[in-house]
Amino acid sequence: MSEARQAREKAAKKEFPETQAAFARVRAAATEKIFATKPGESEKREEIYRLVSILDAVERELLAAMGQGNEEIESYIEGLGRESK
Repeated sequence: MSEARQAREKAAKKEFPETQAAFARVRAAATEKIFATKPGESEKREEIYRLVSILDAVERELLAAMGQGNEEIESYIEGLGRESK
């Protein structure tokens, strides 16, 4: 395996959990903001809800681009973990 490919795989293995954590932090912050709204702030809740919907769509597209959910790629990623030990 080339050094460049090994470097890309190492970076991807590190960045993937960080990326998922970032999405989770933004989603949690938005959820807190929704619950902090007052009863008359329905427009604000709708805006935050749209943010969460867009965030989820972006996360799904990113995961699809990374091949998450694809059994062949999932097996490959698991194999990377075994190789690095």
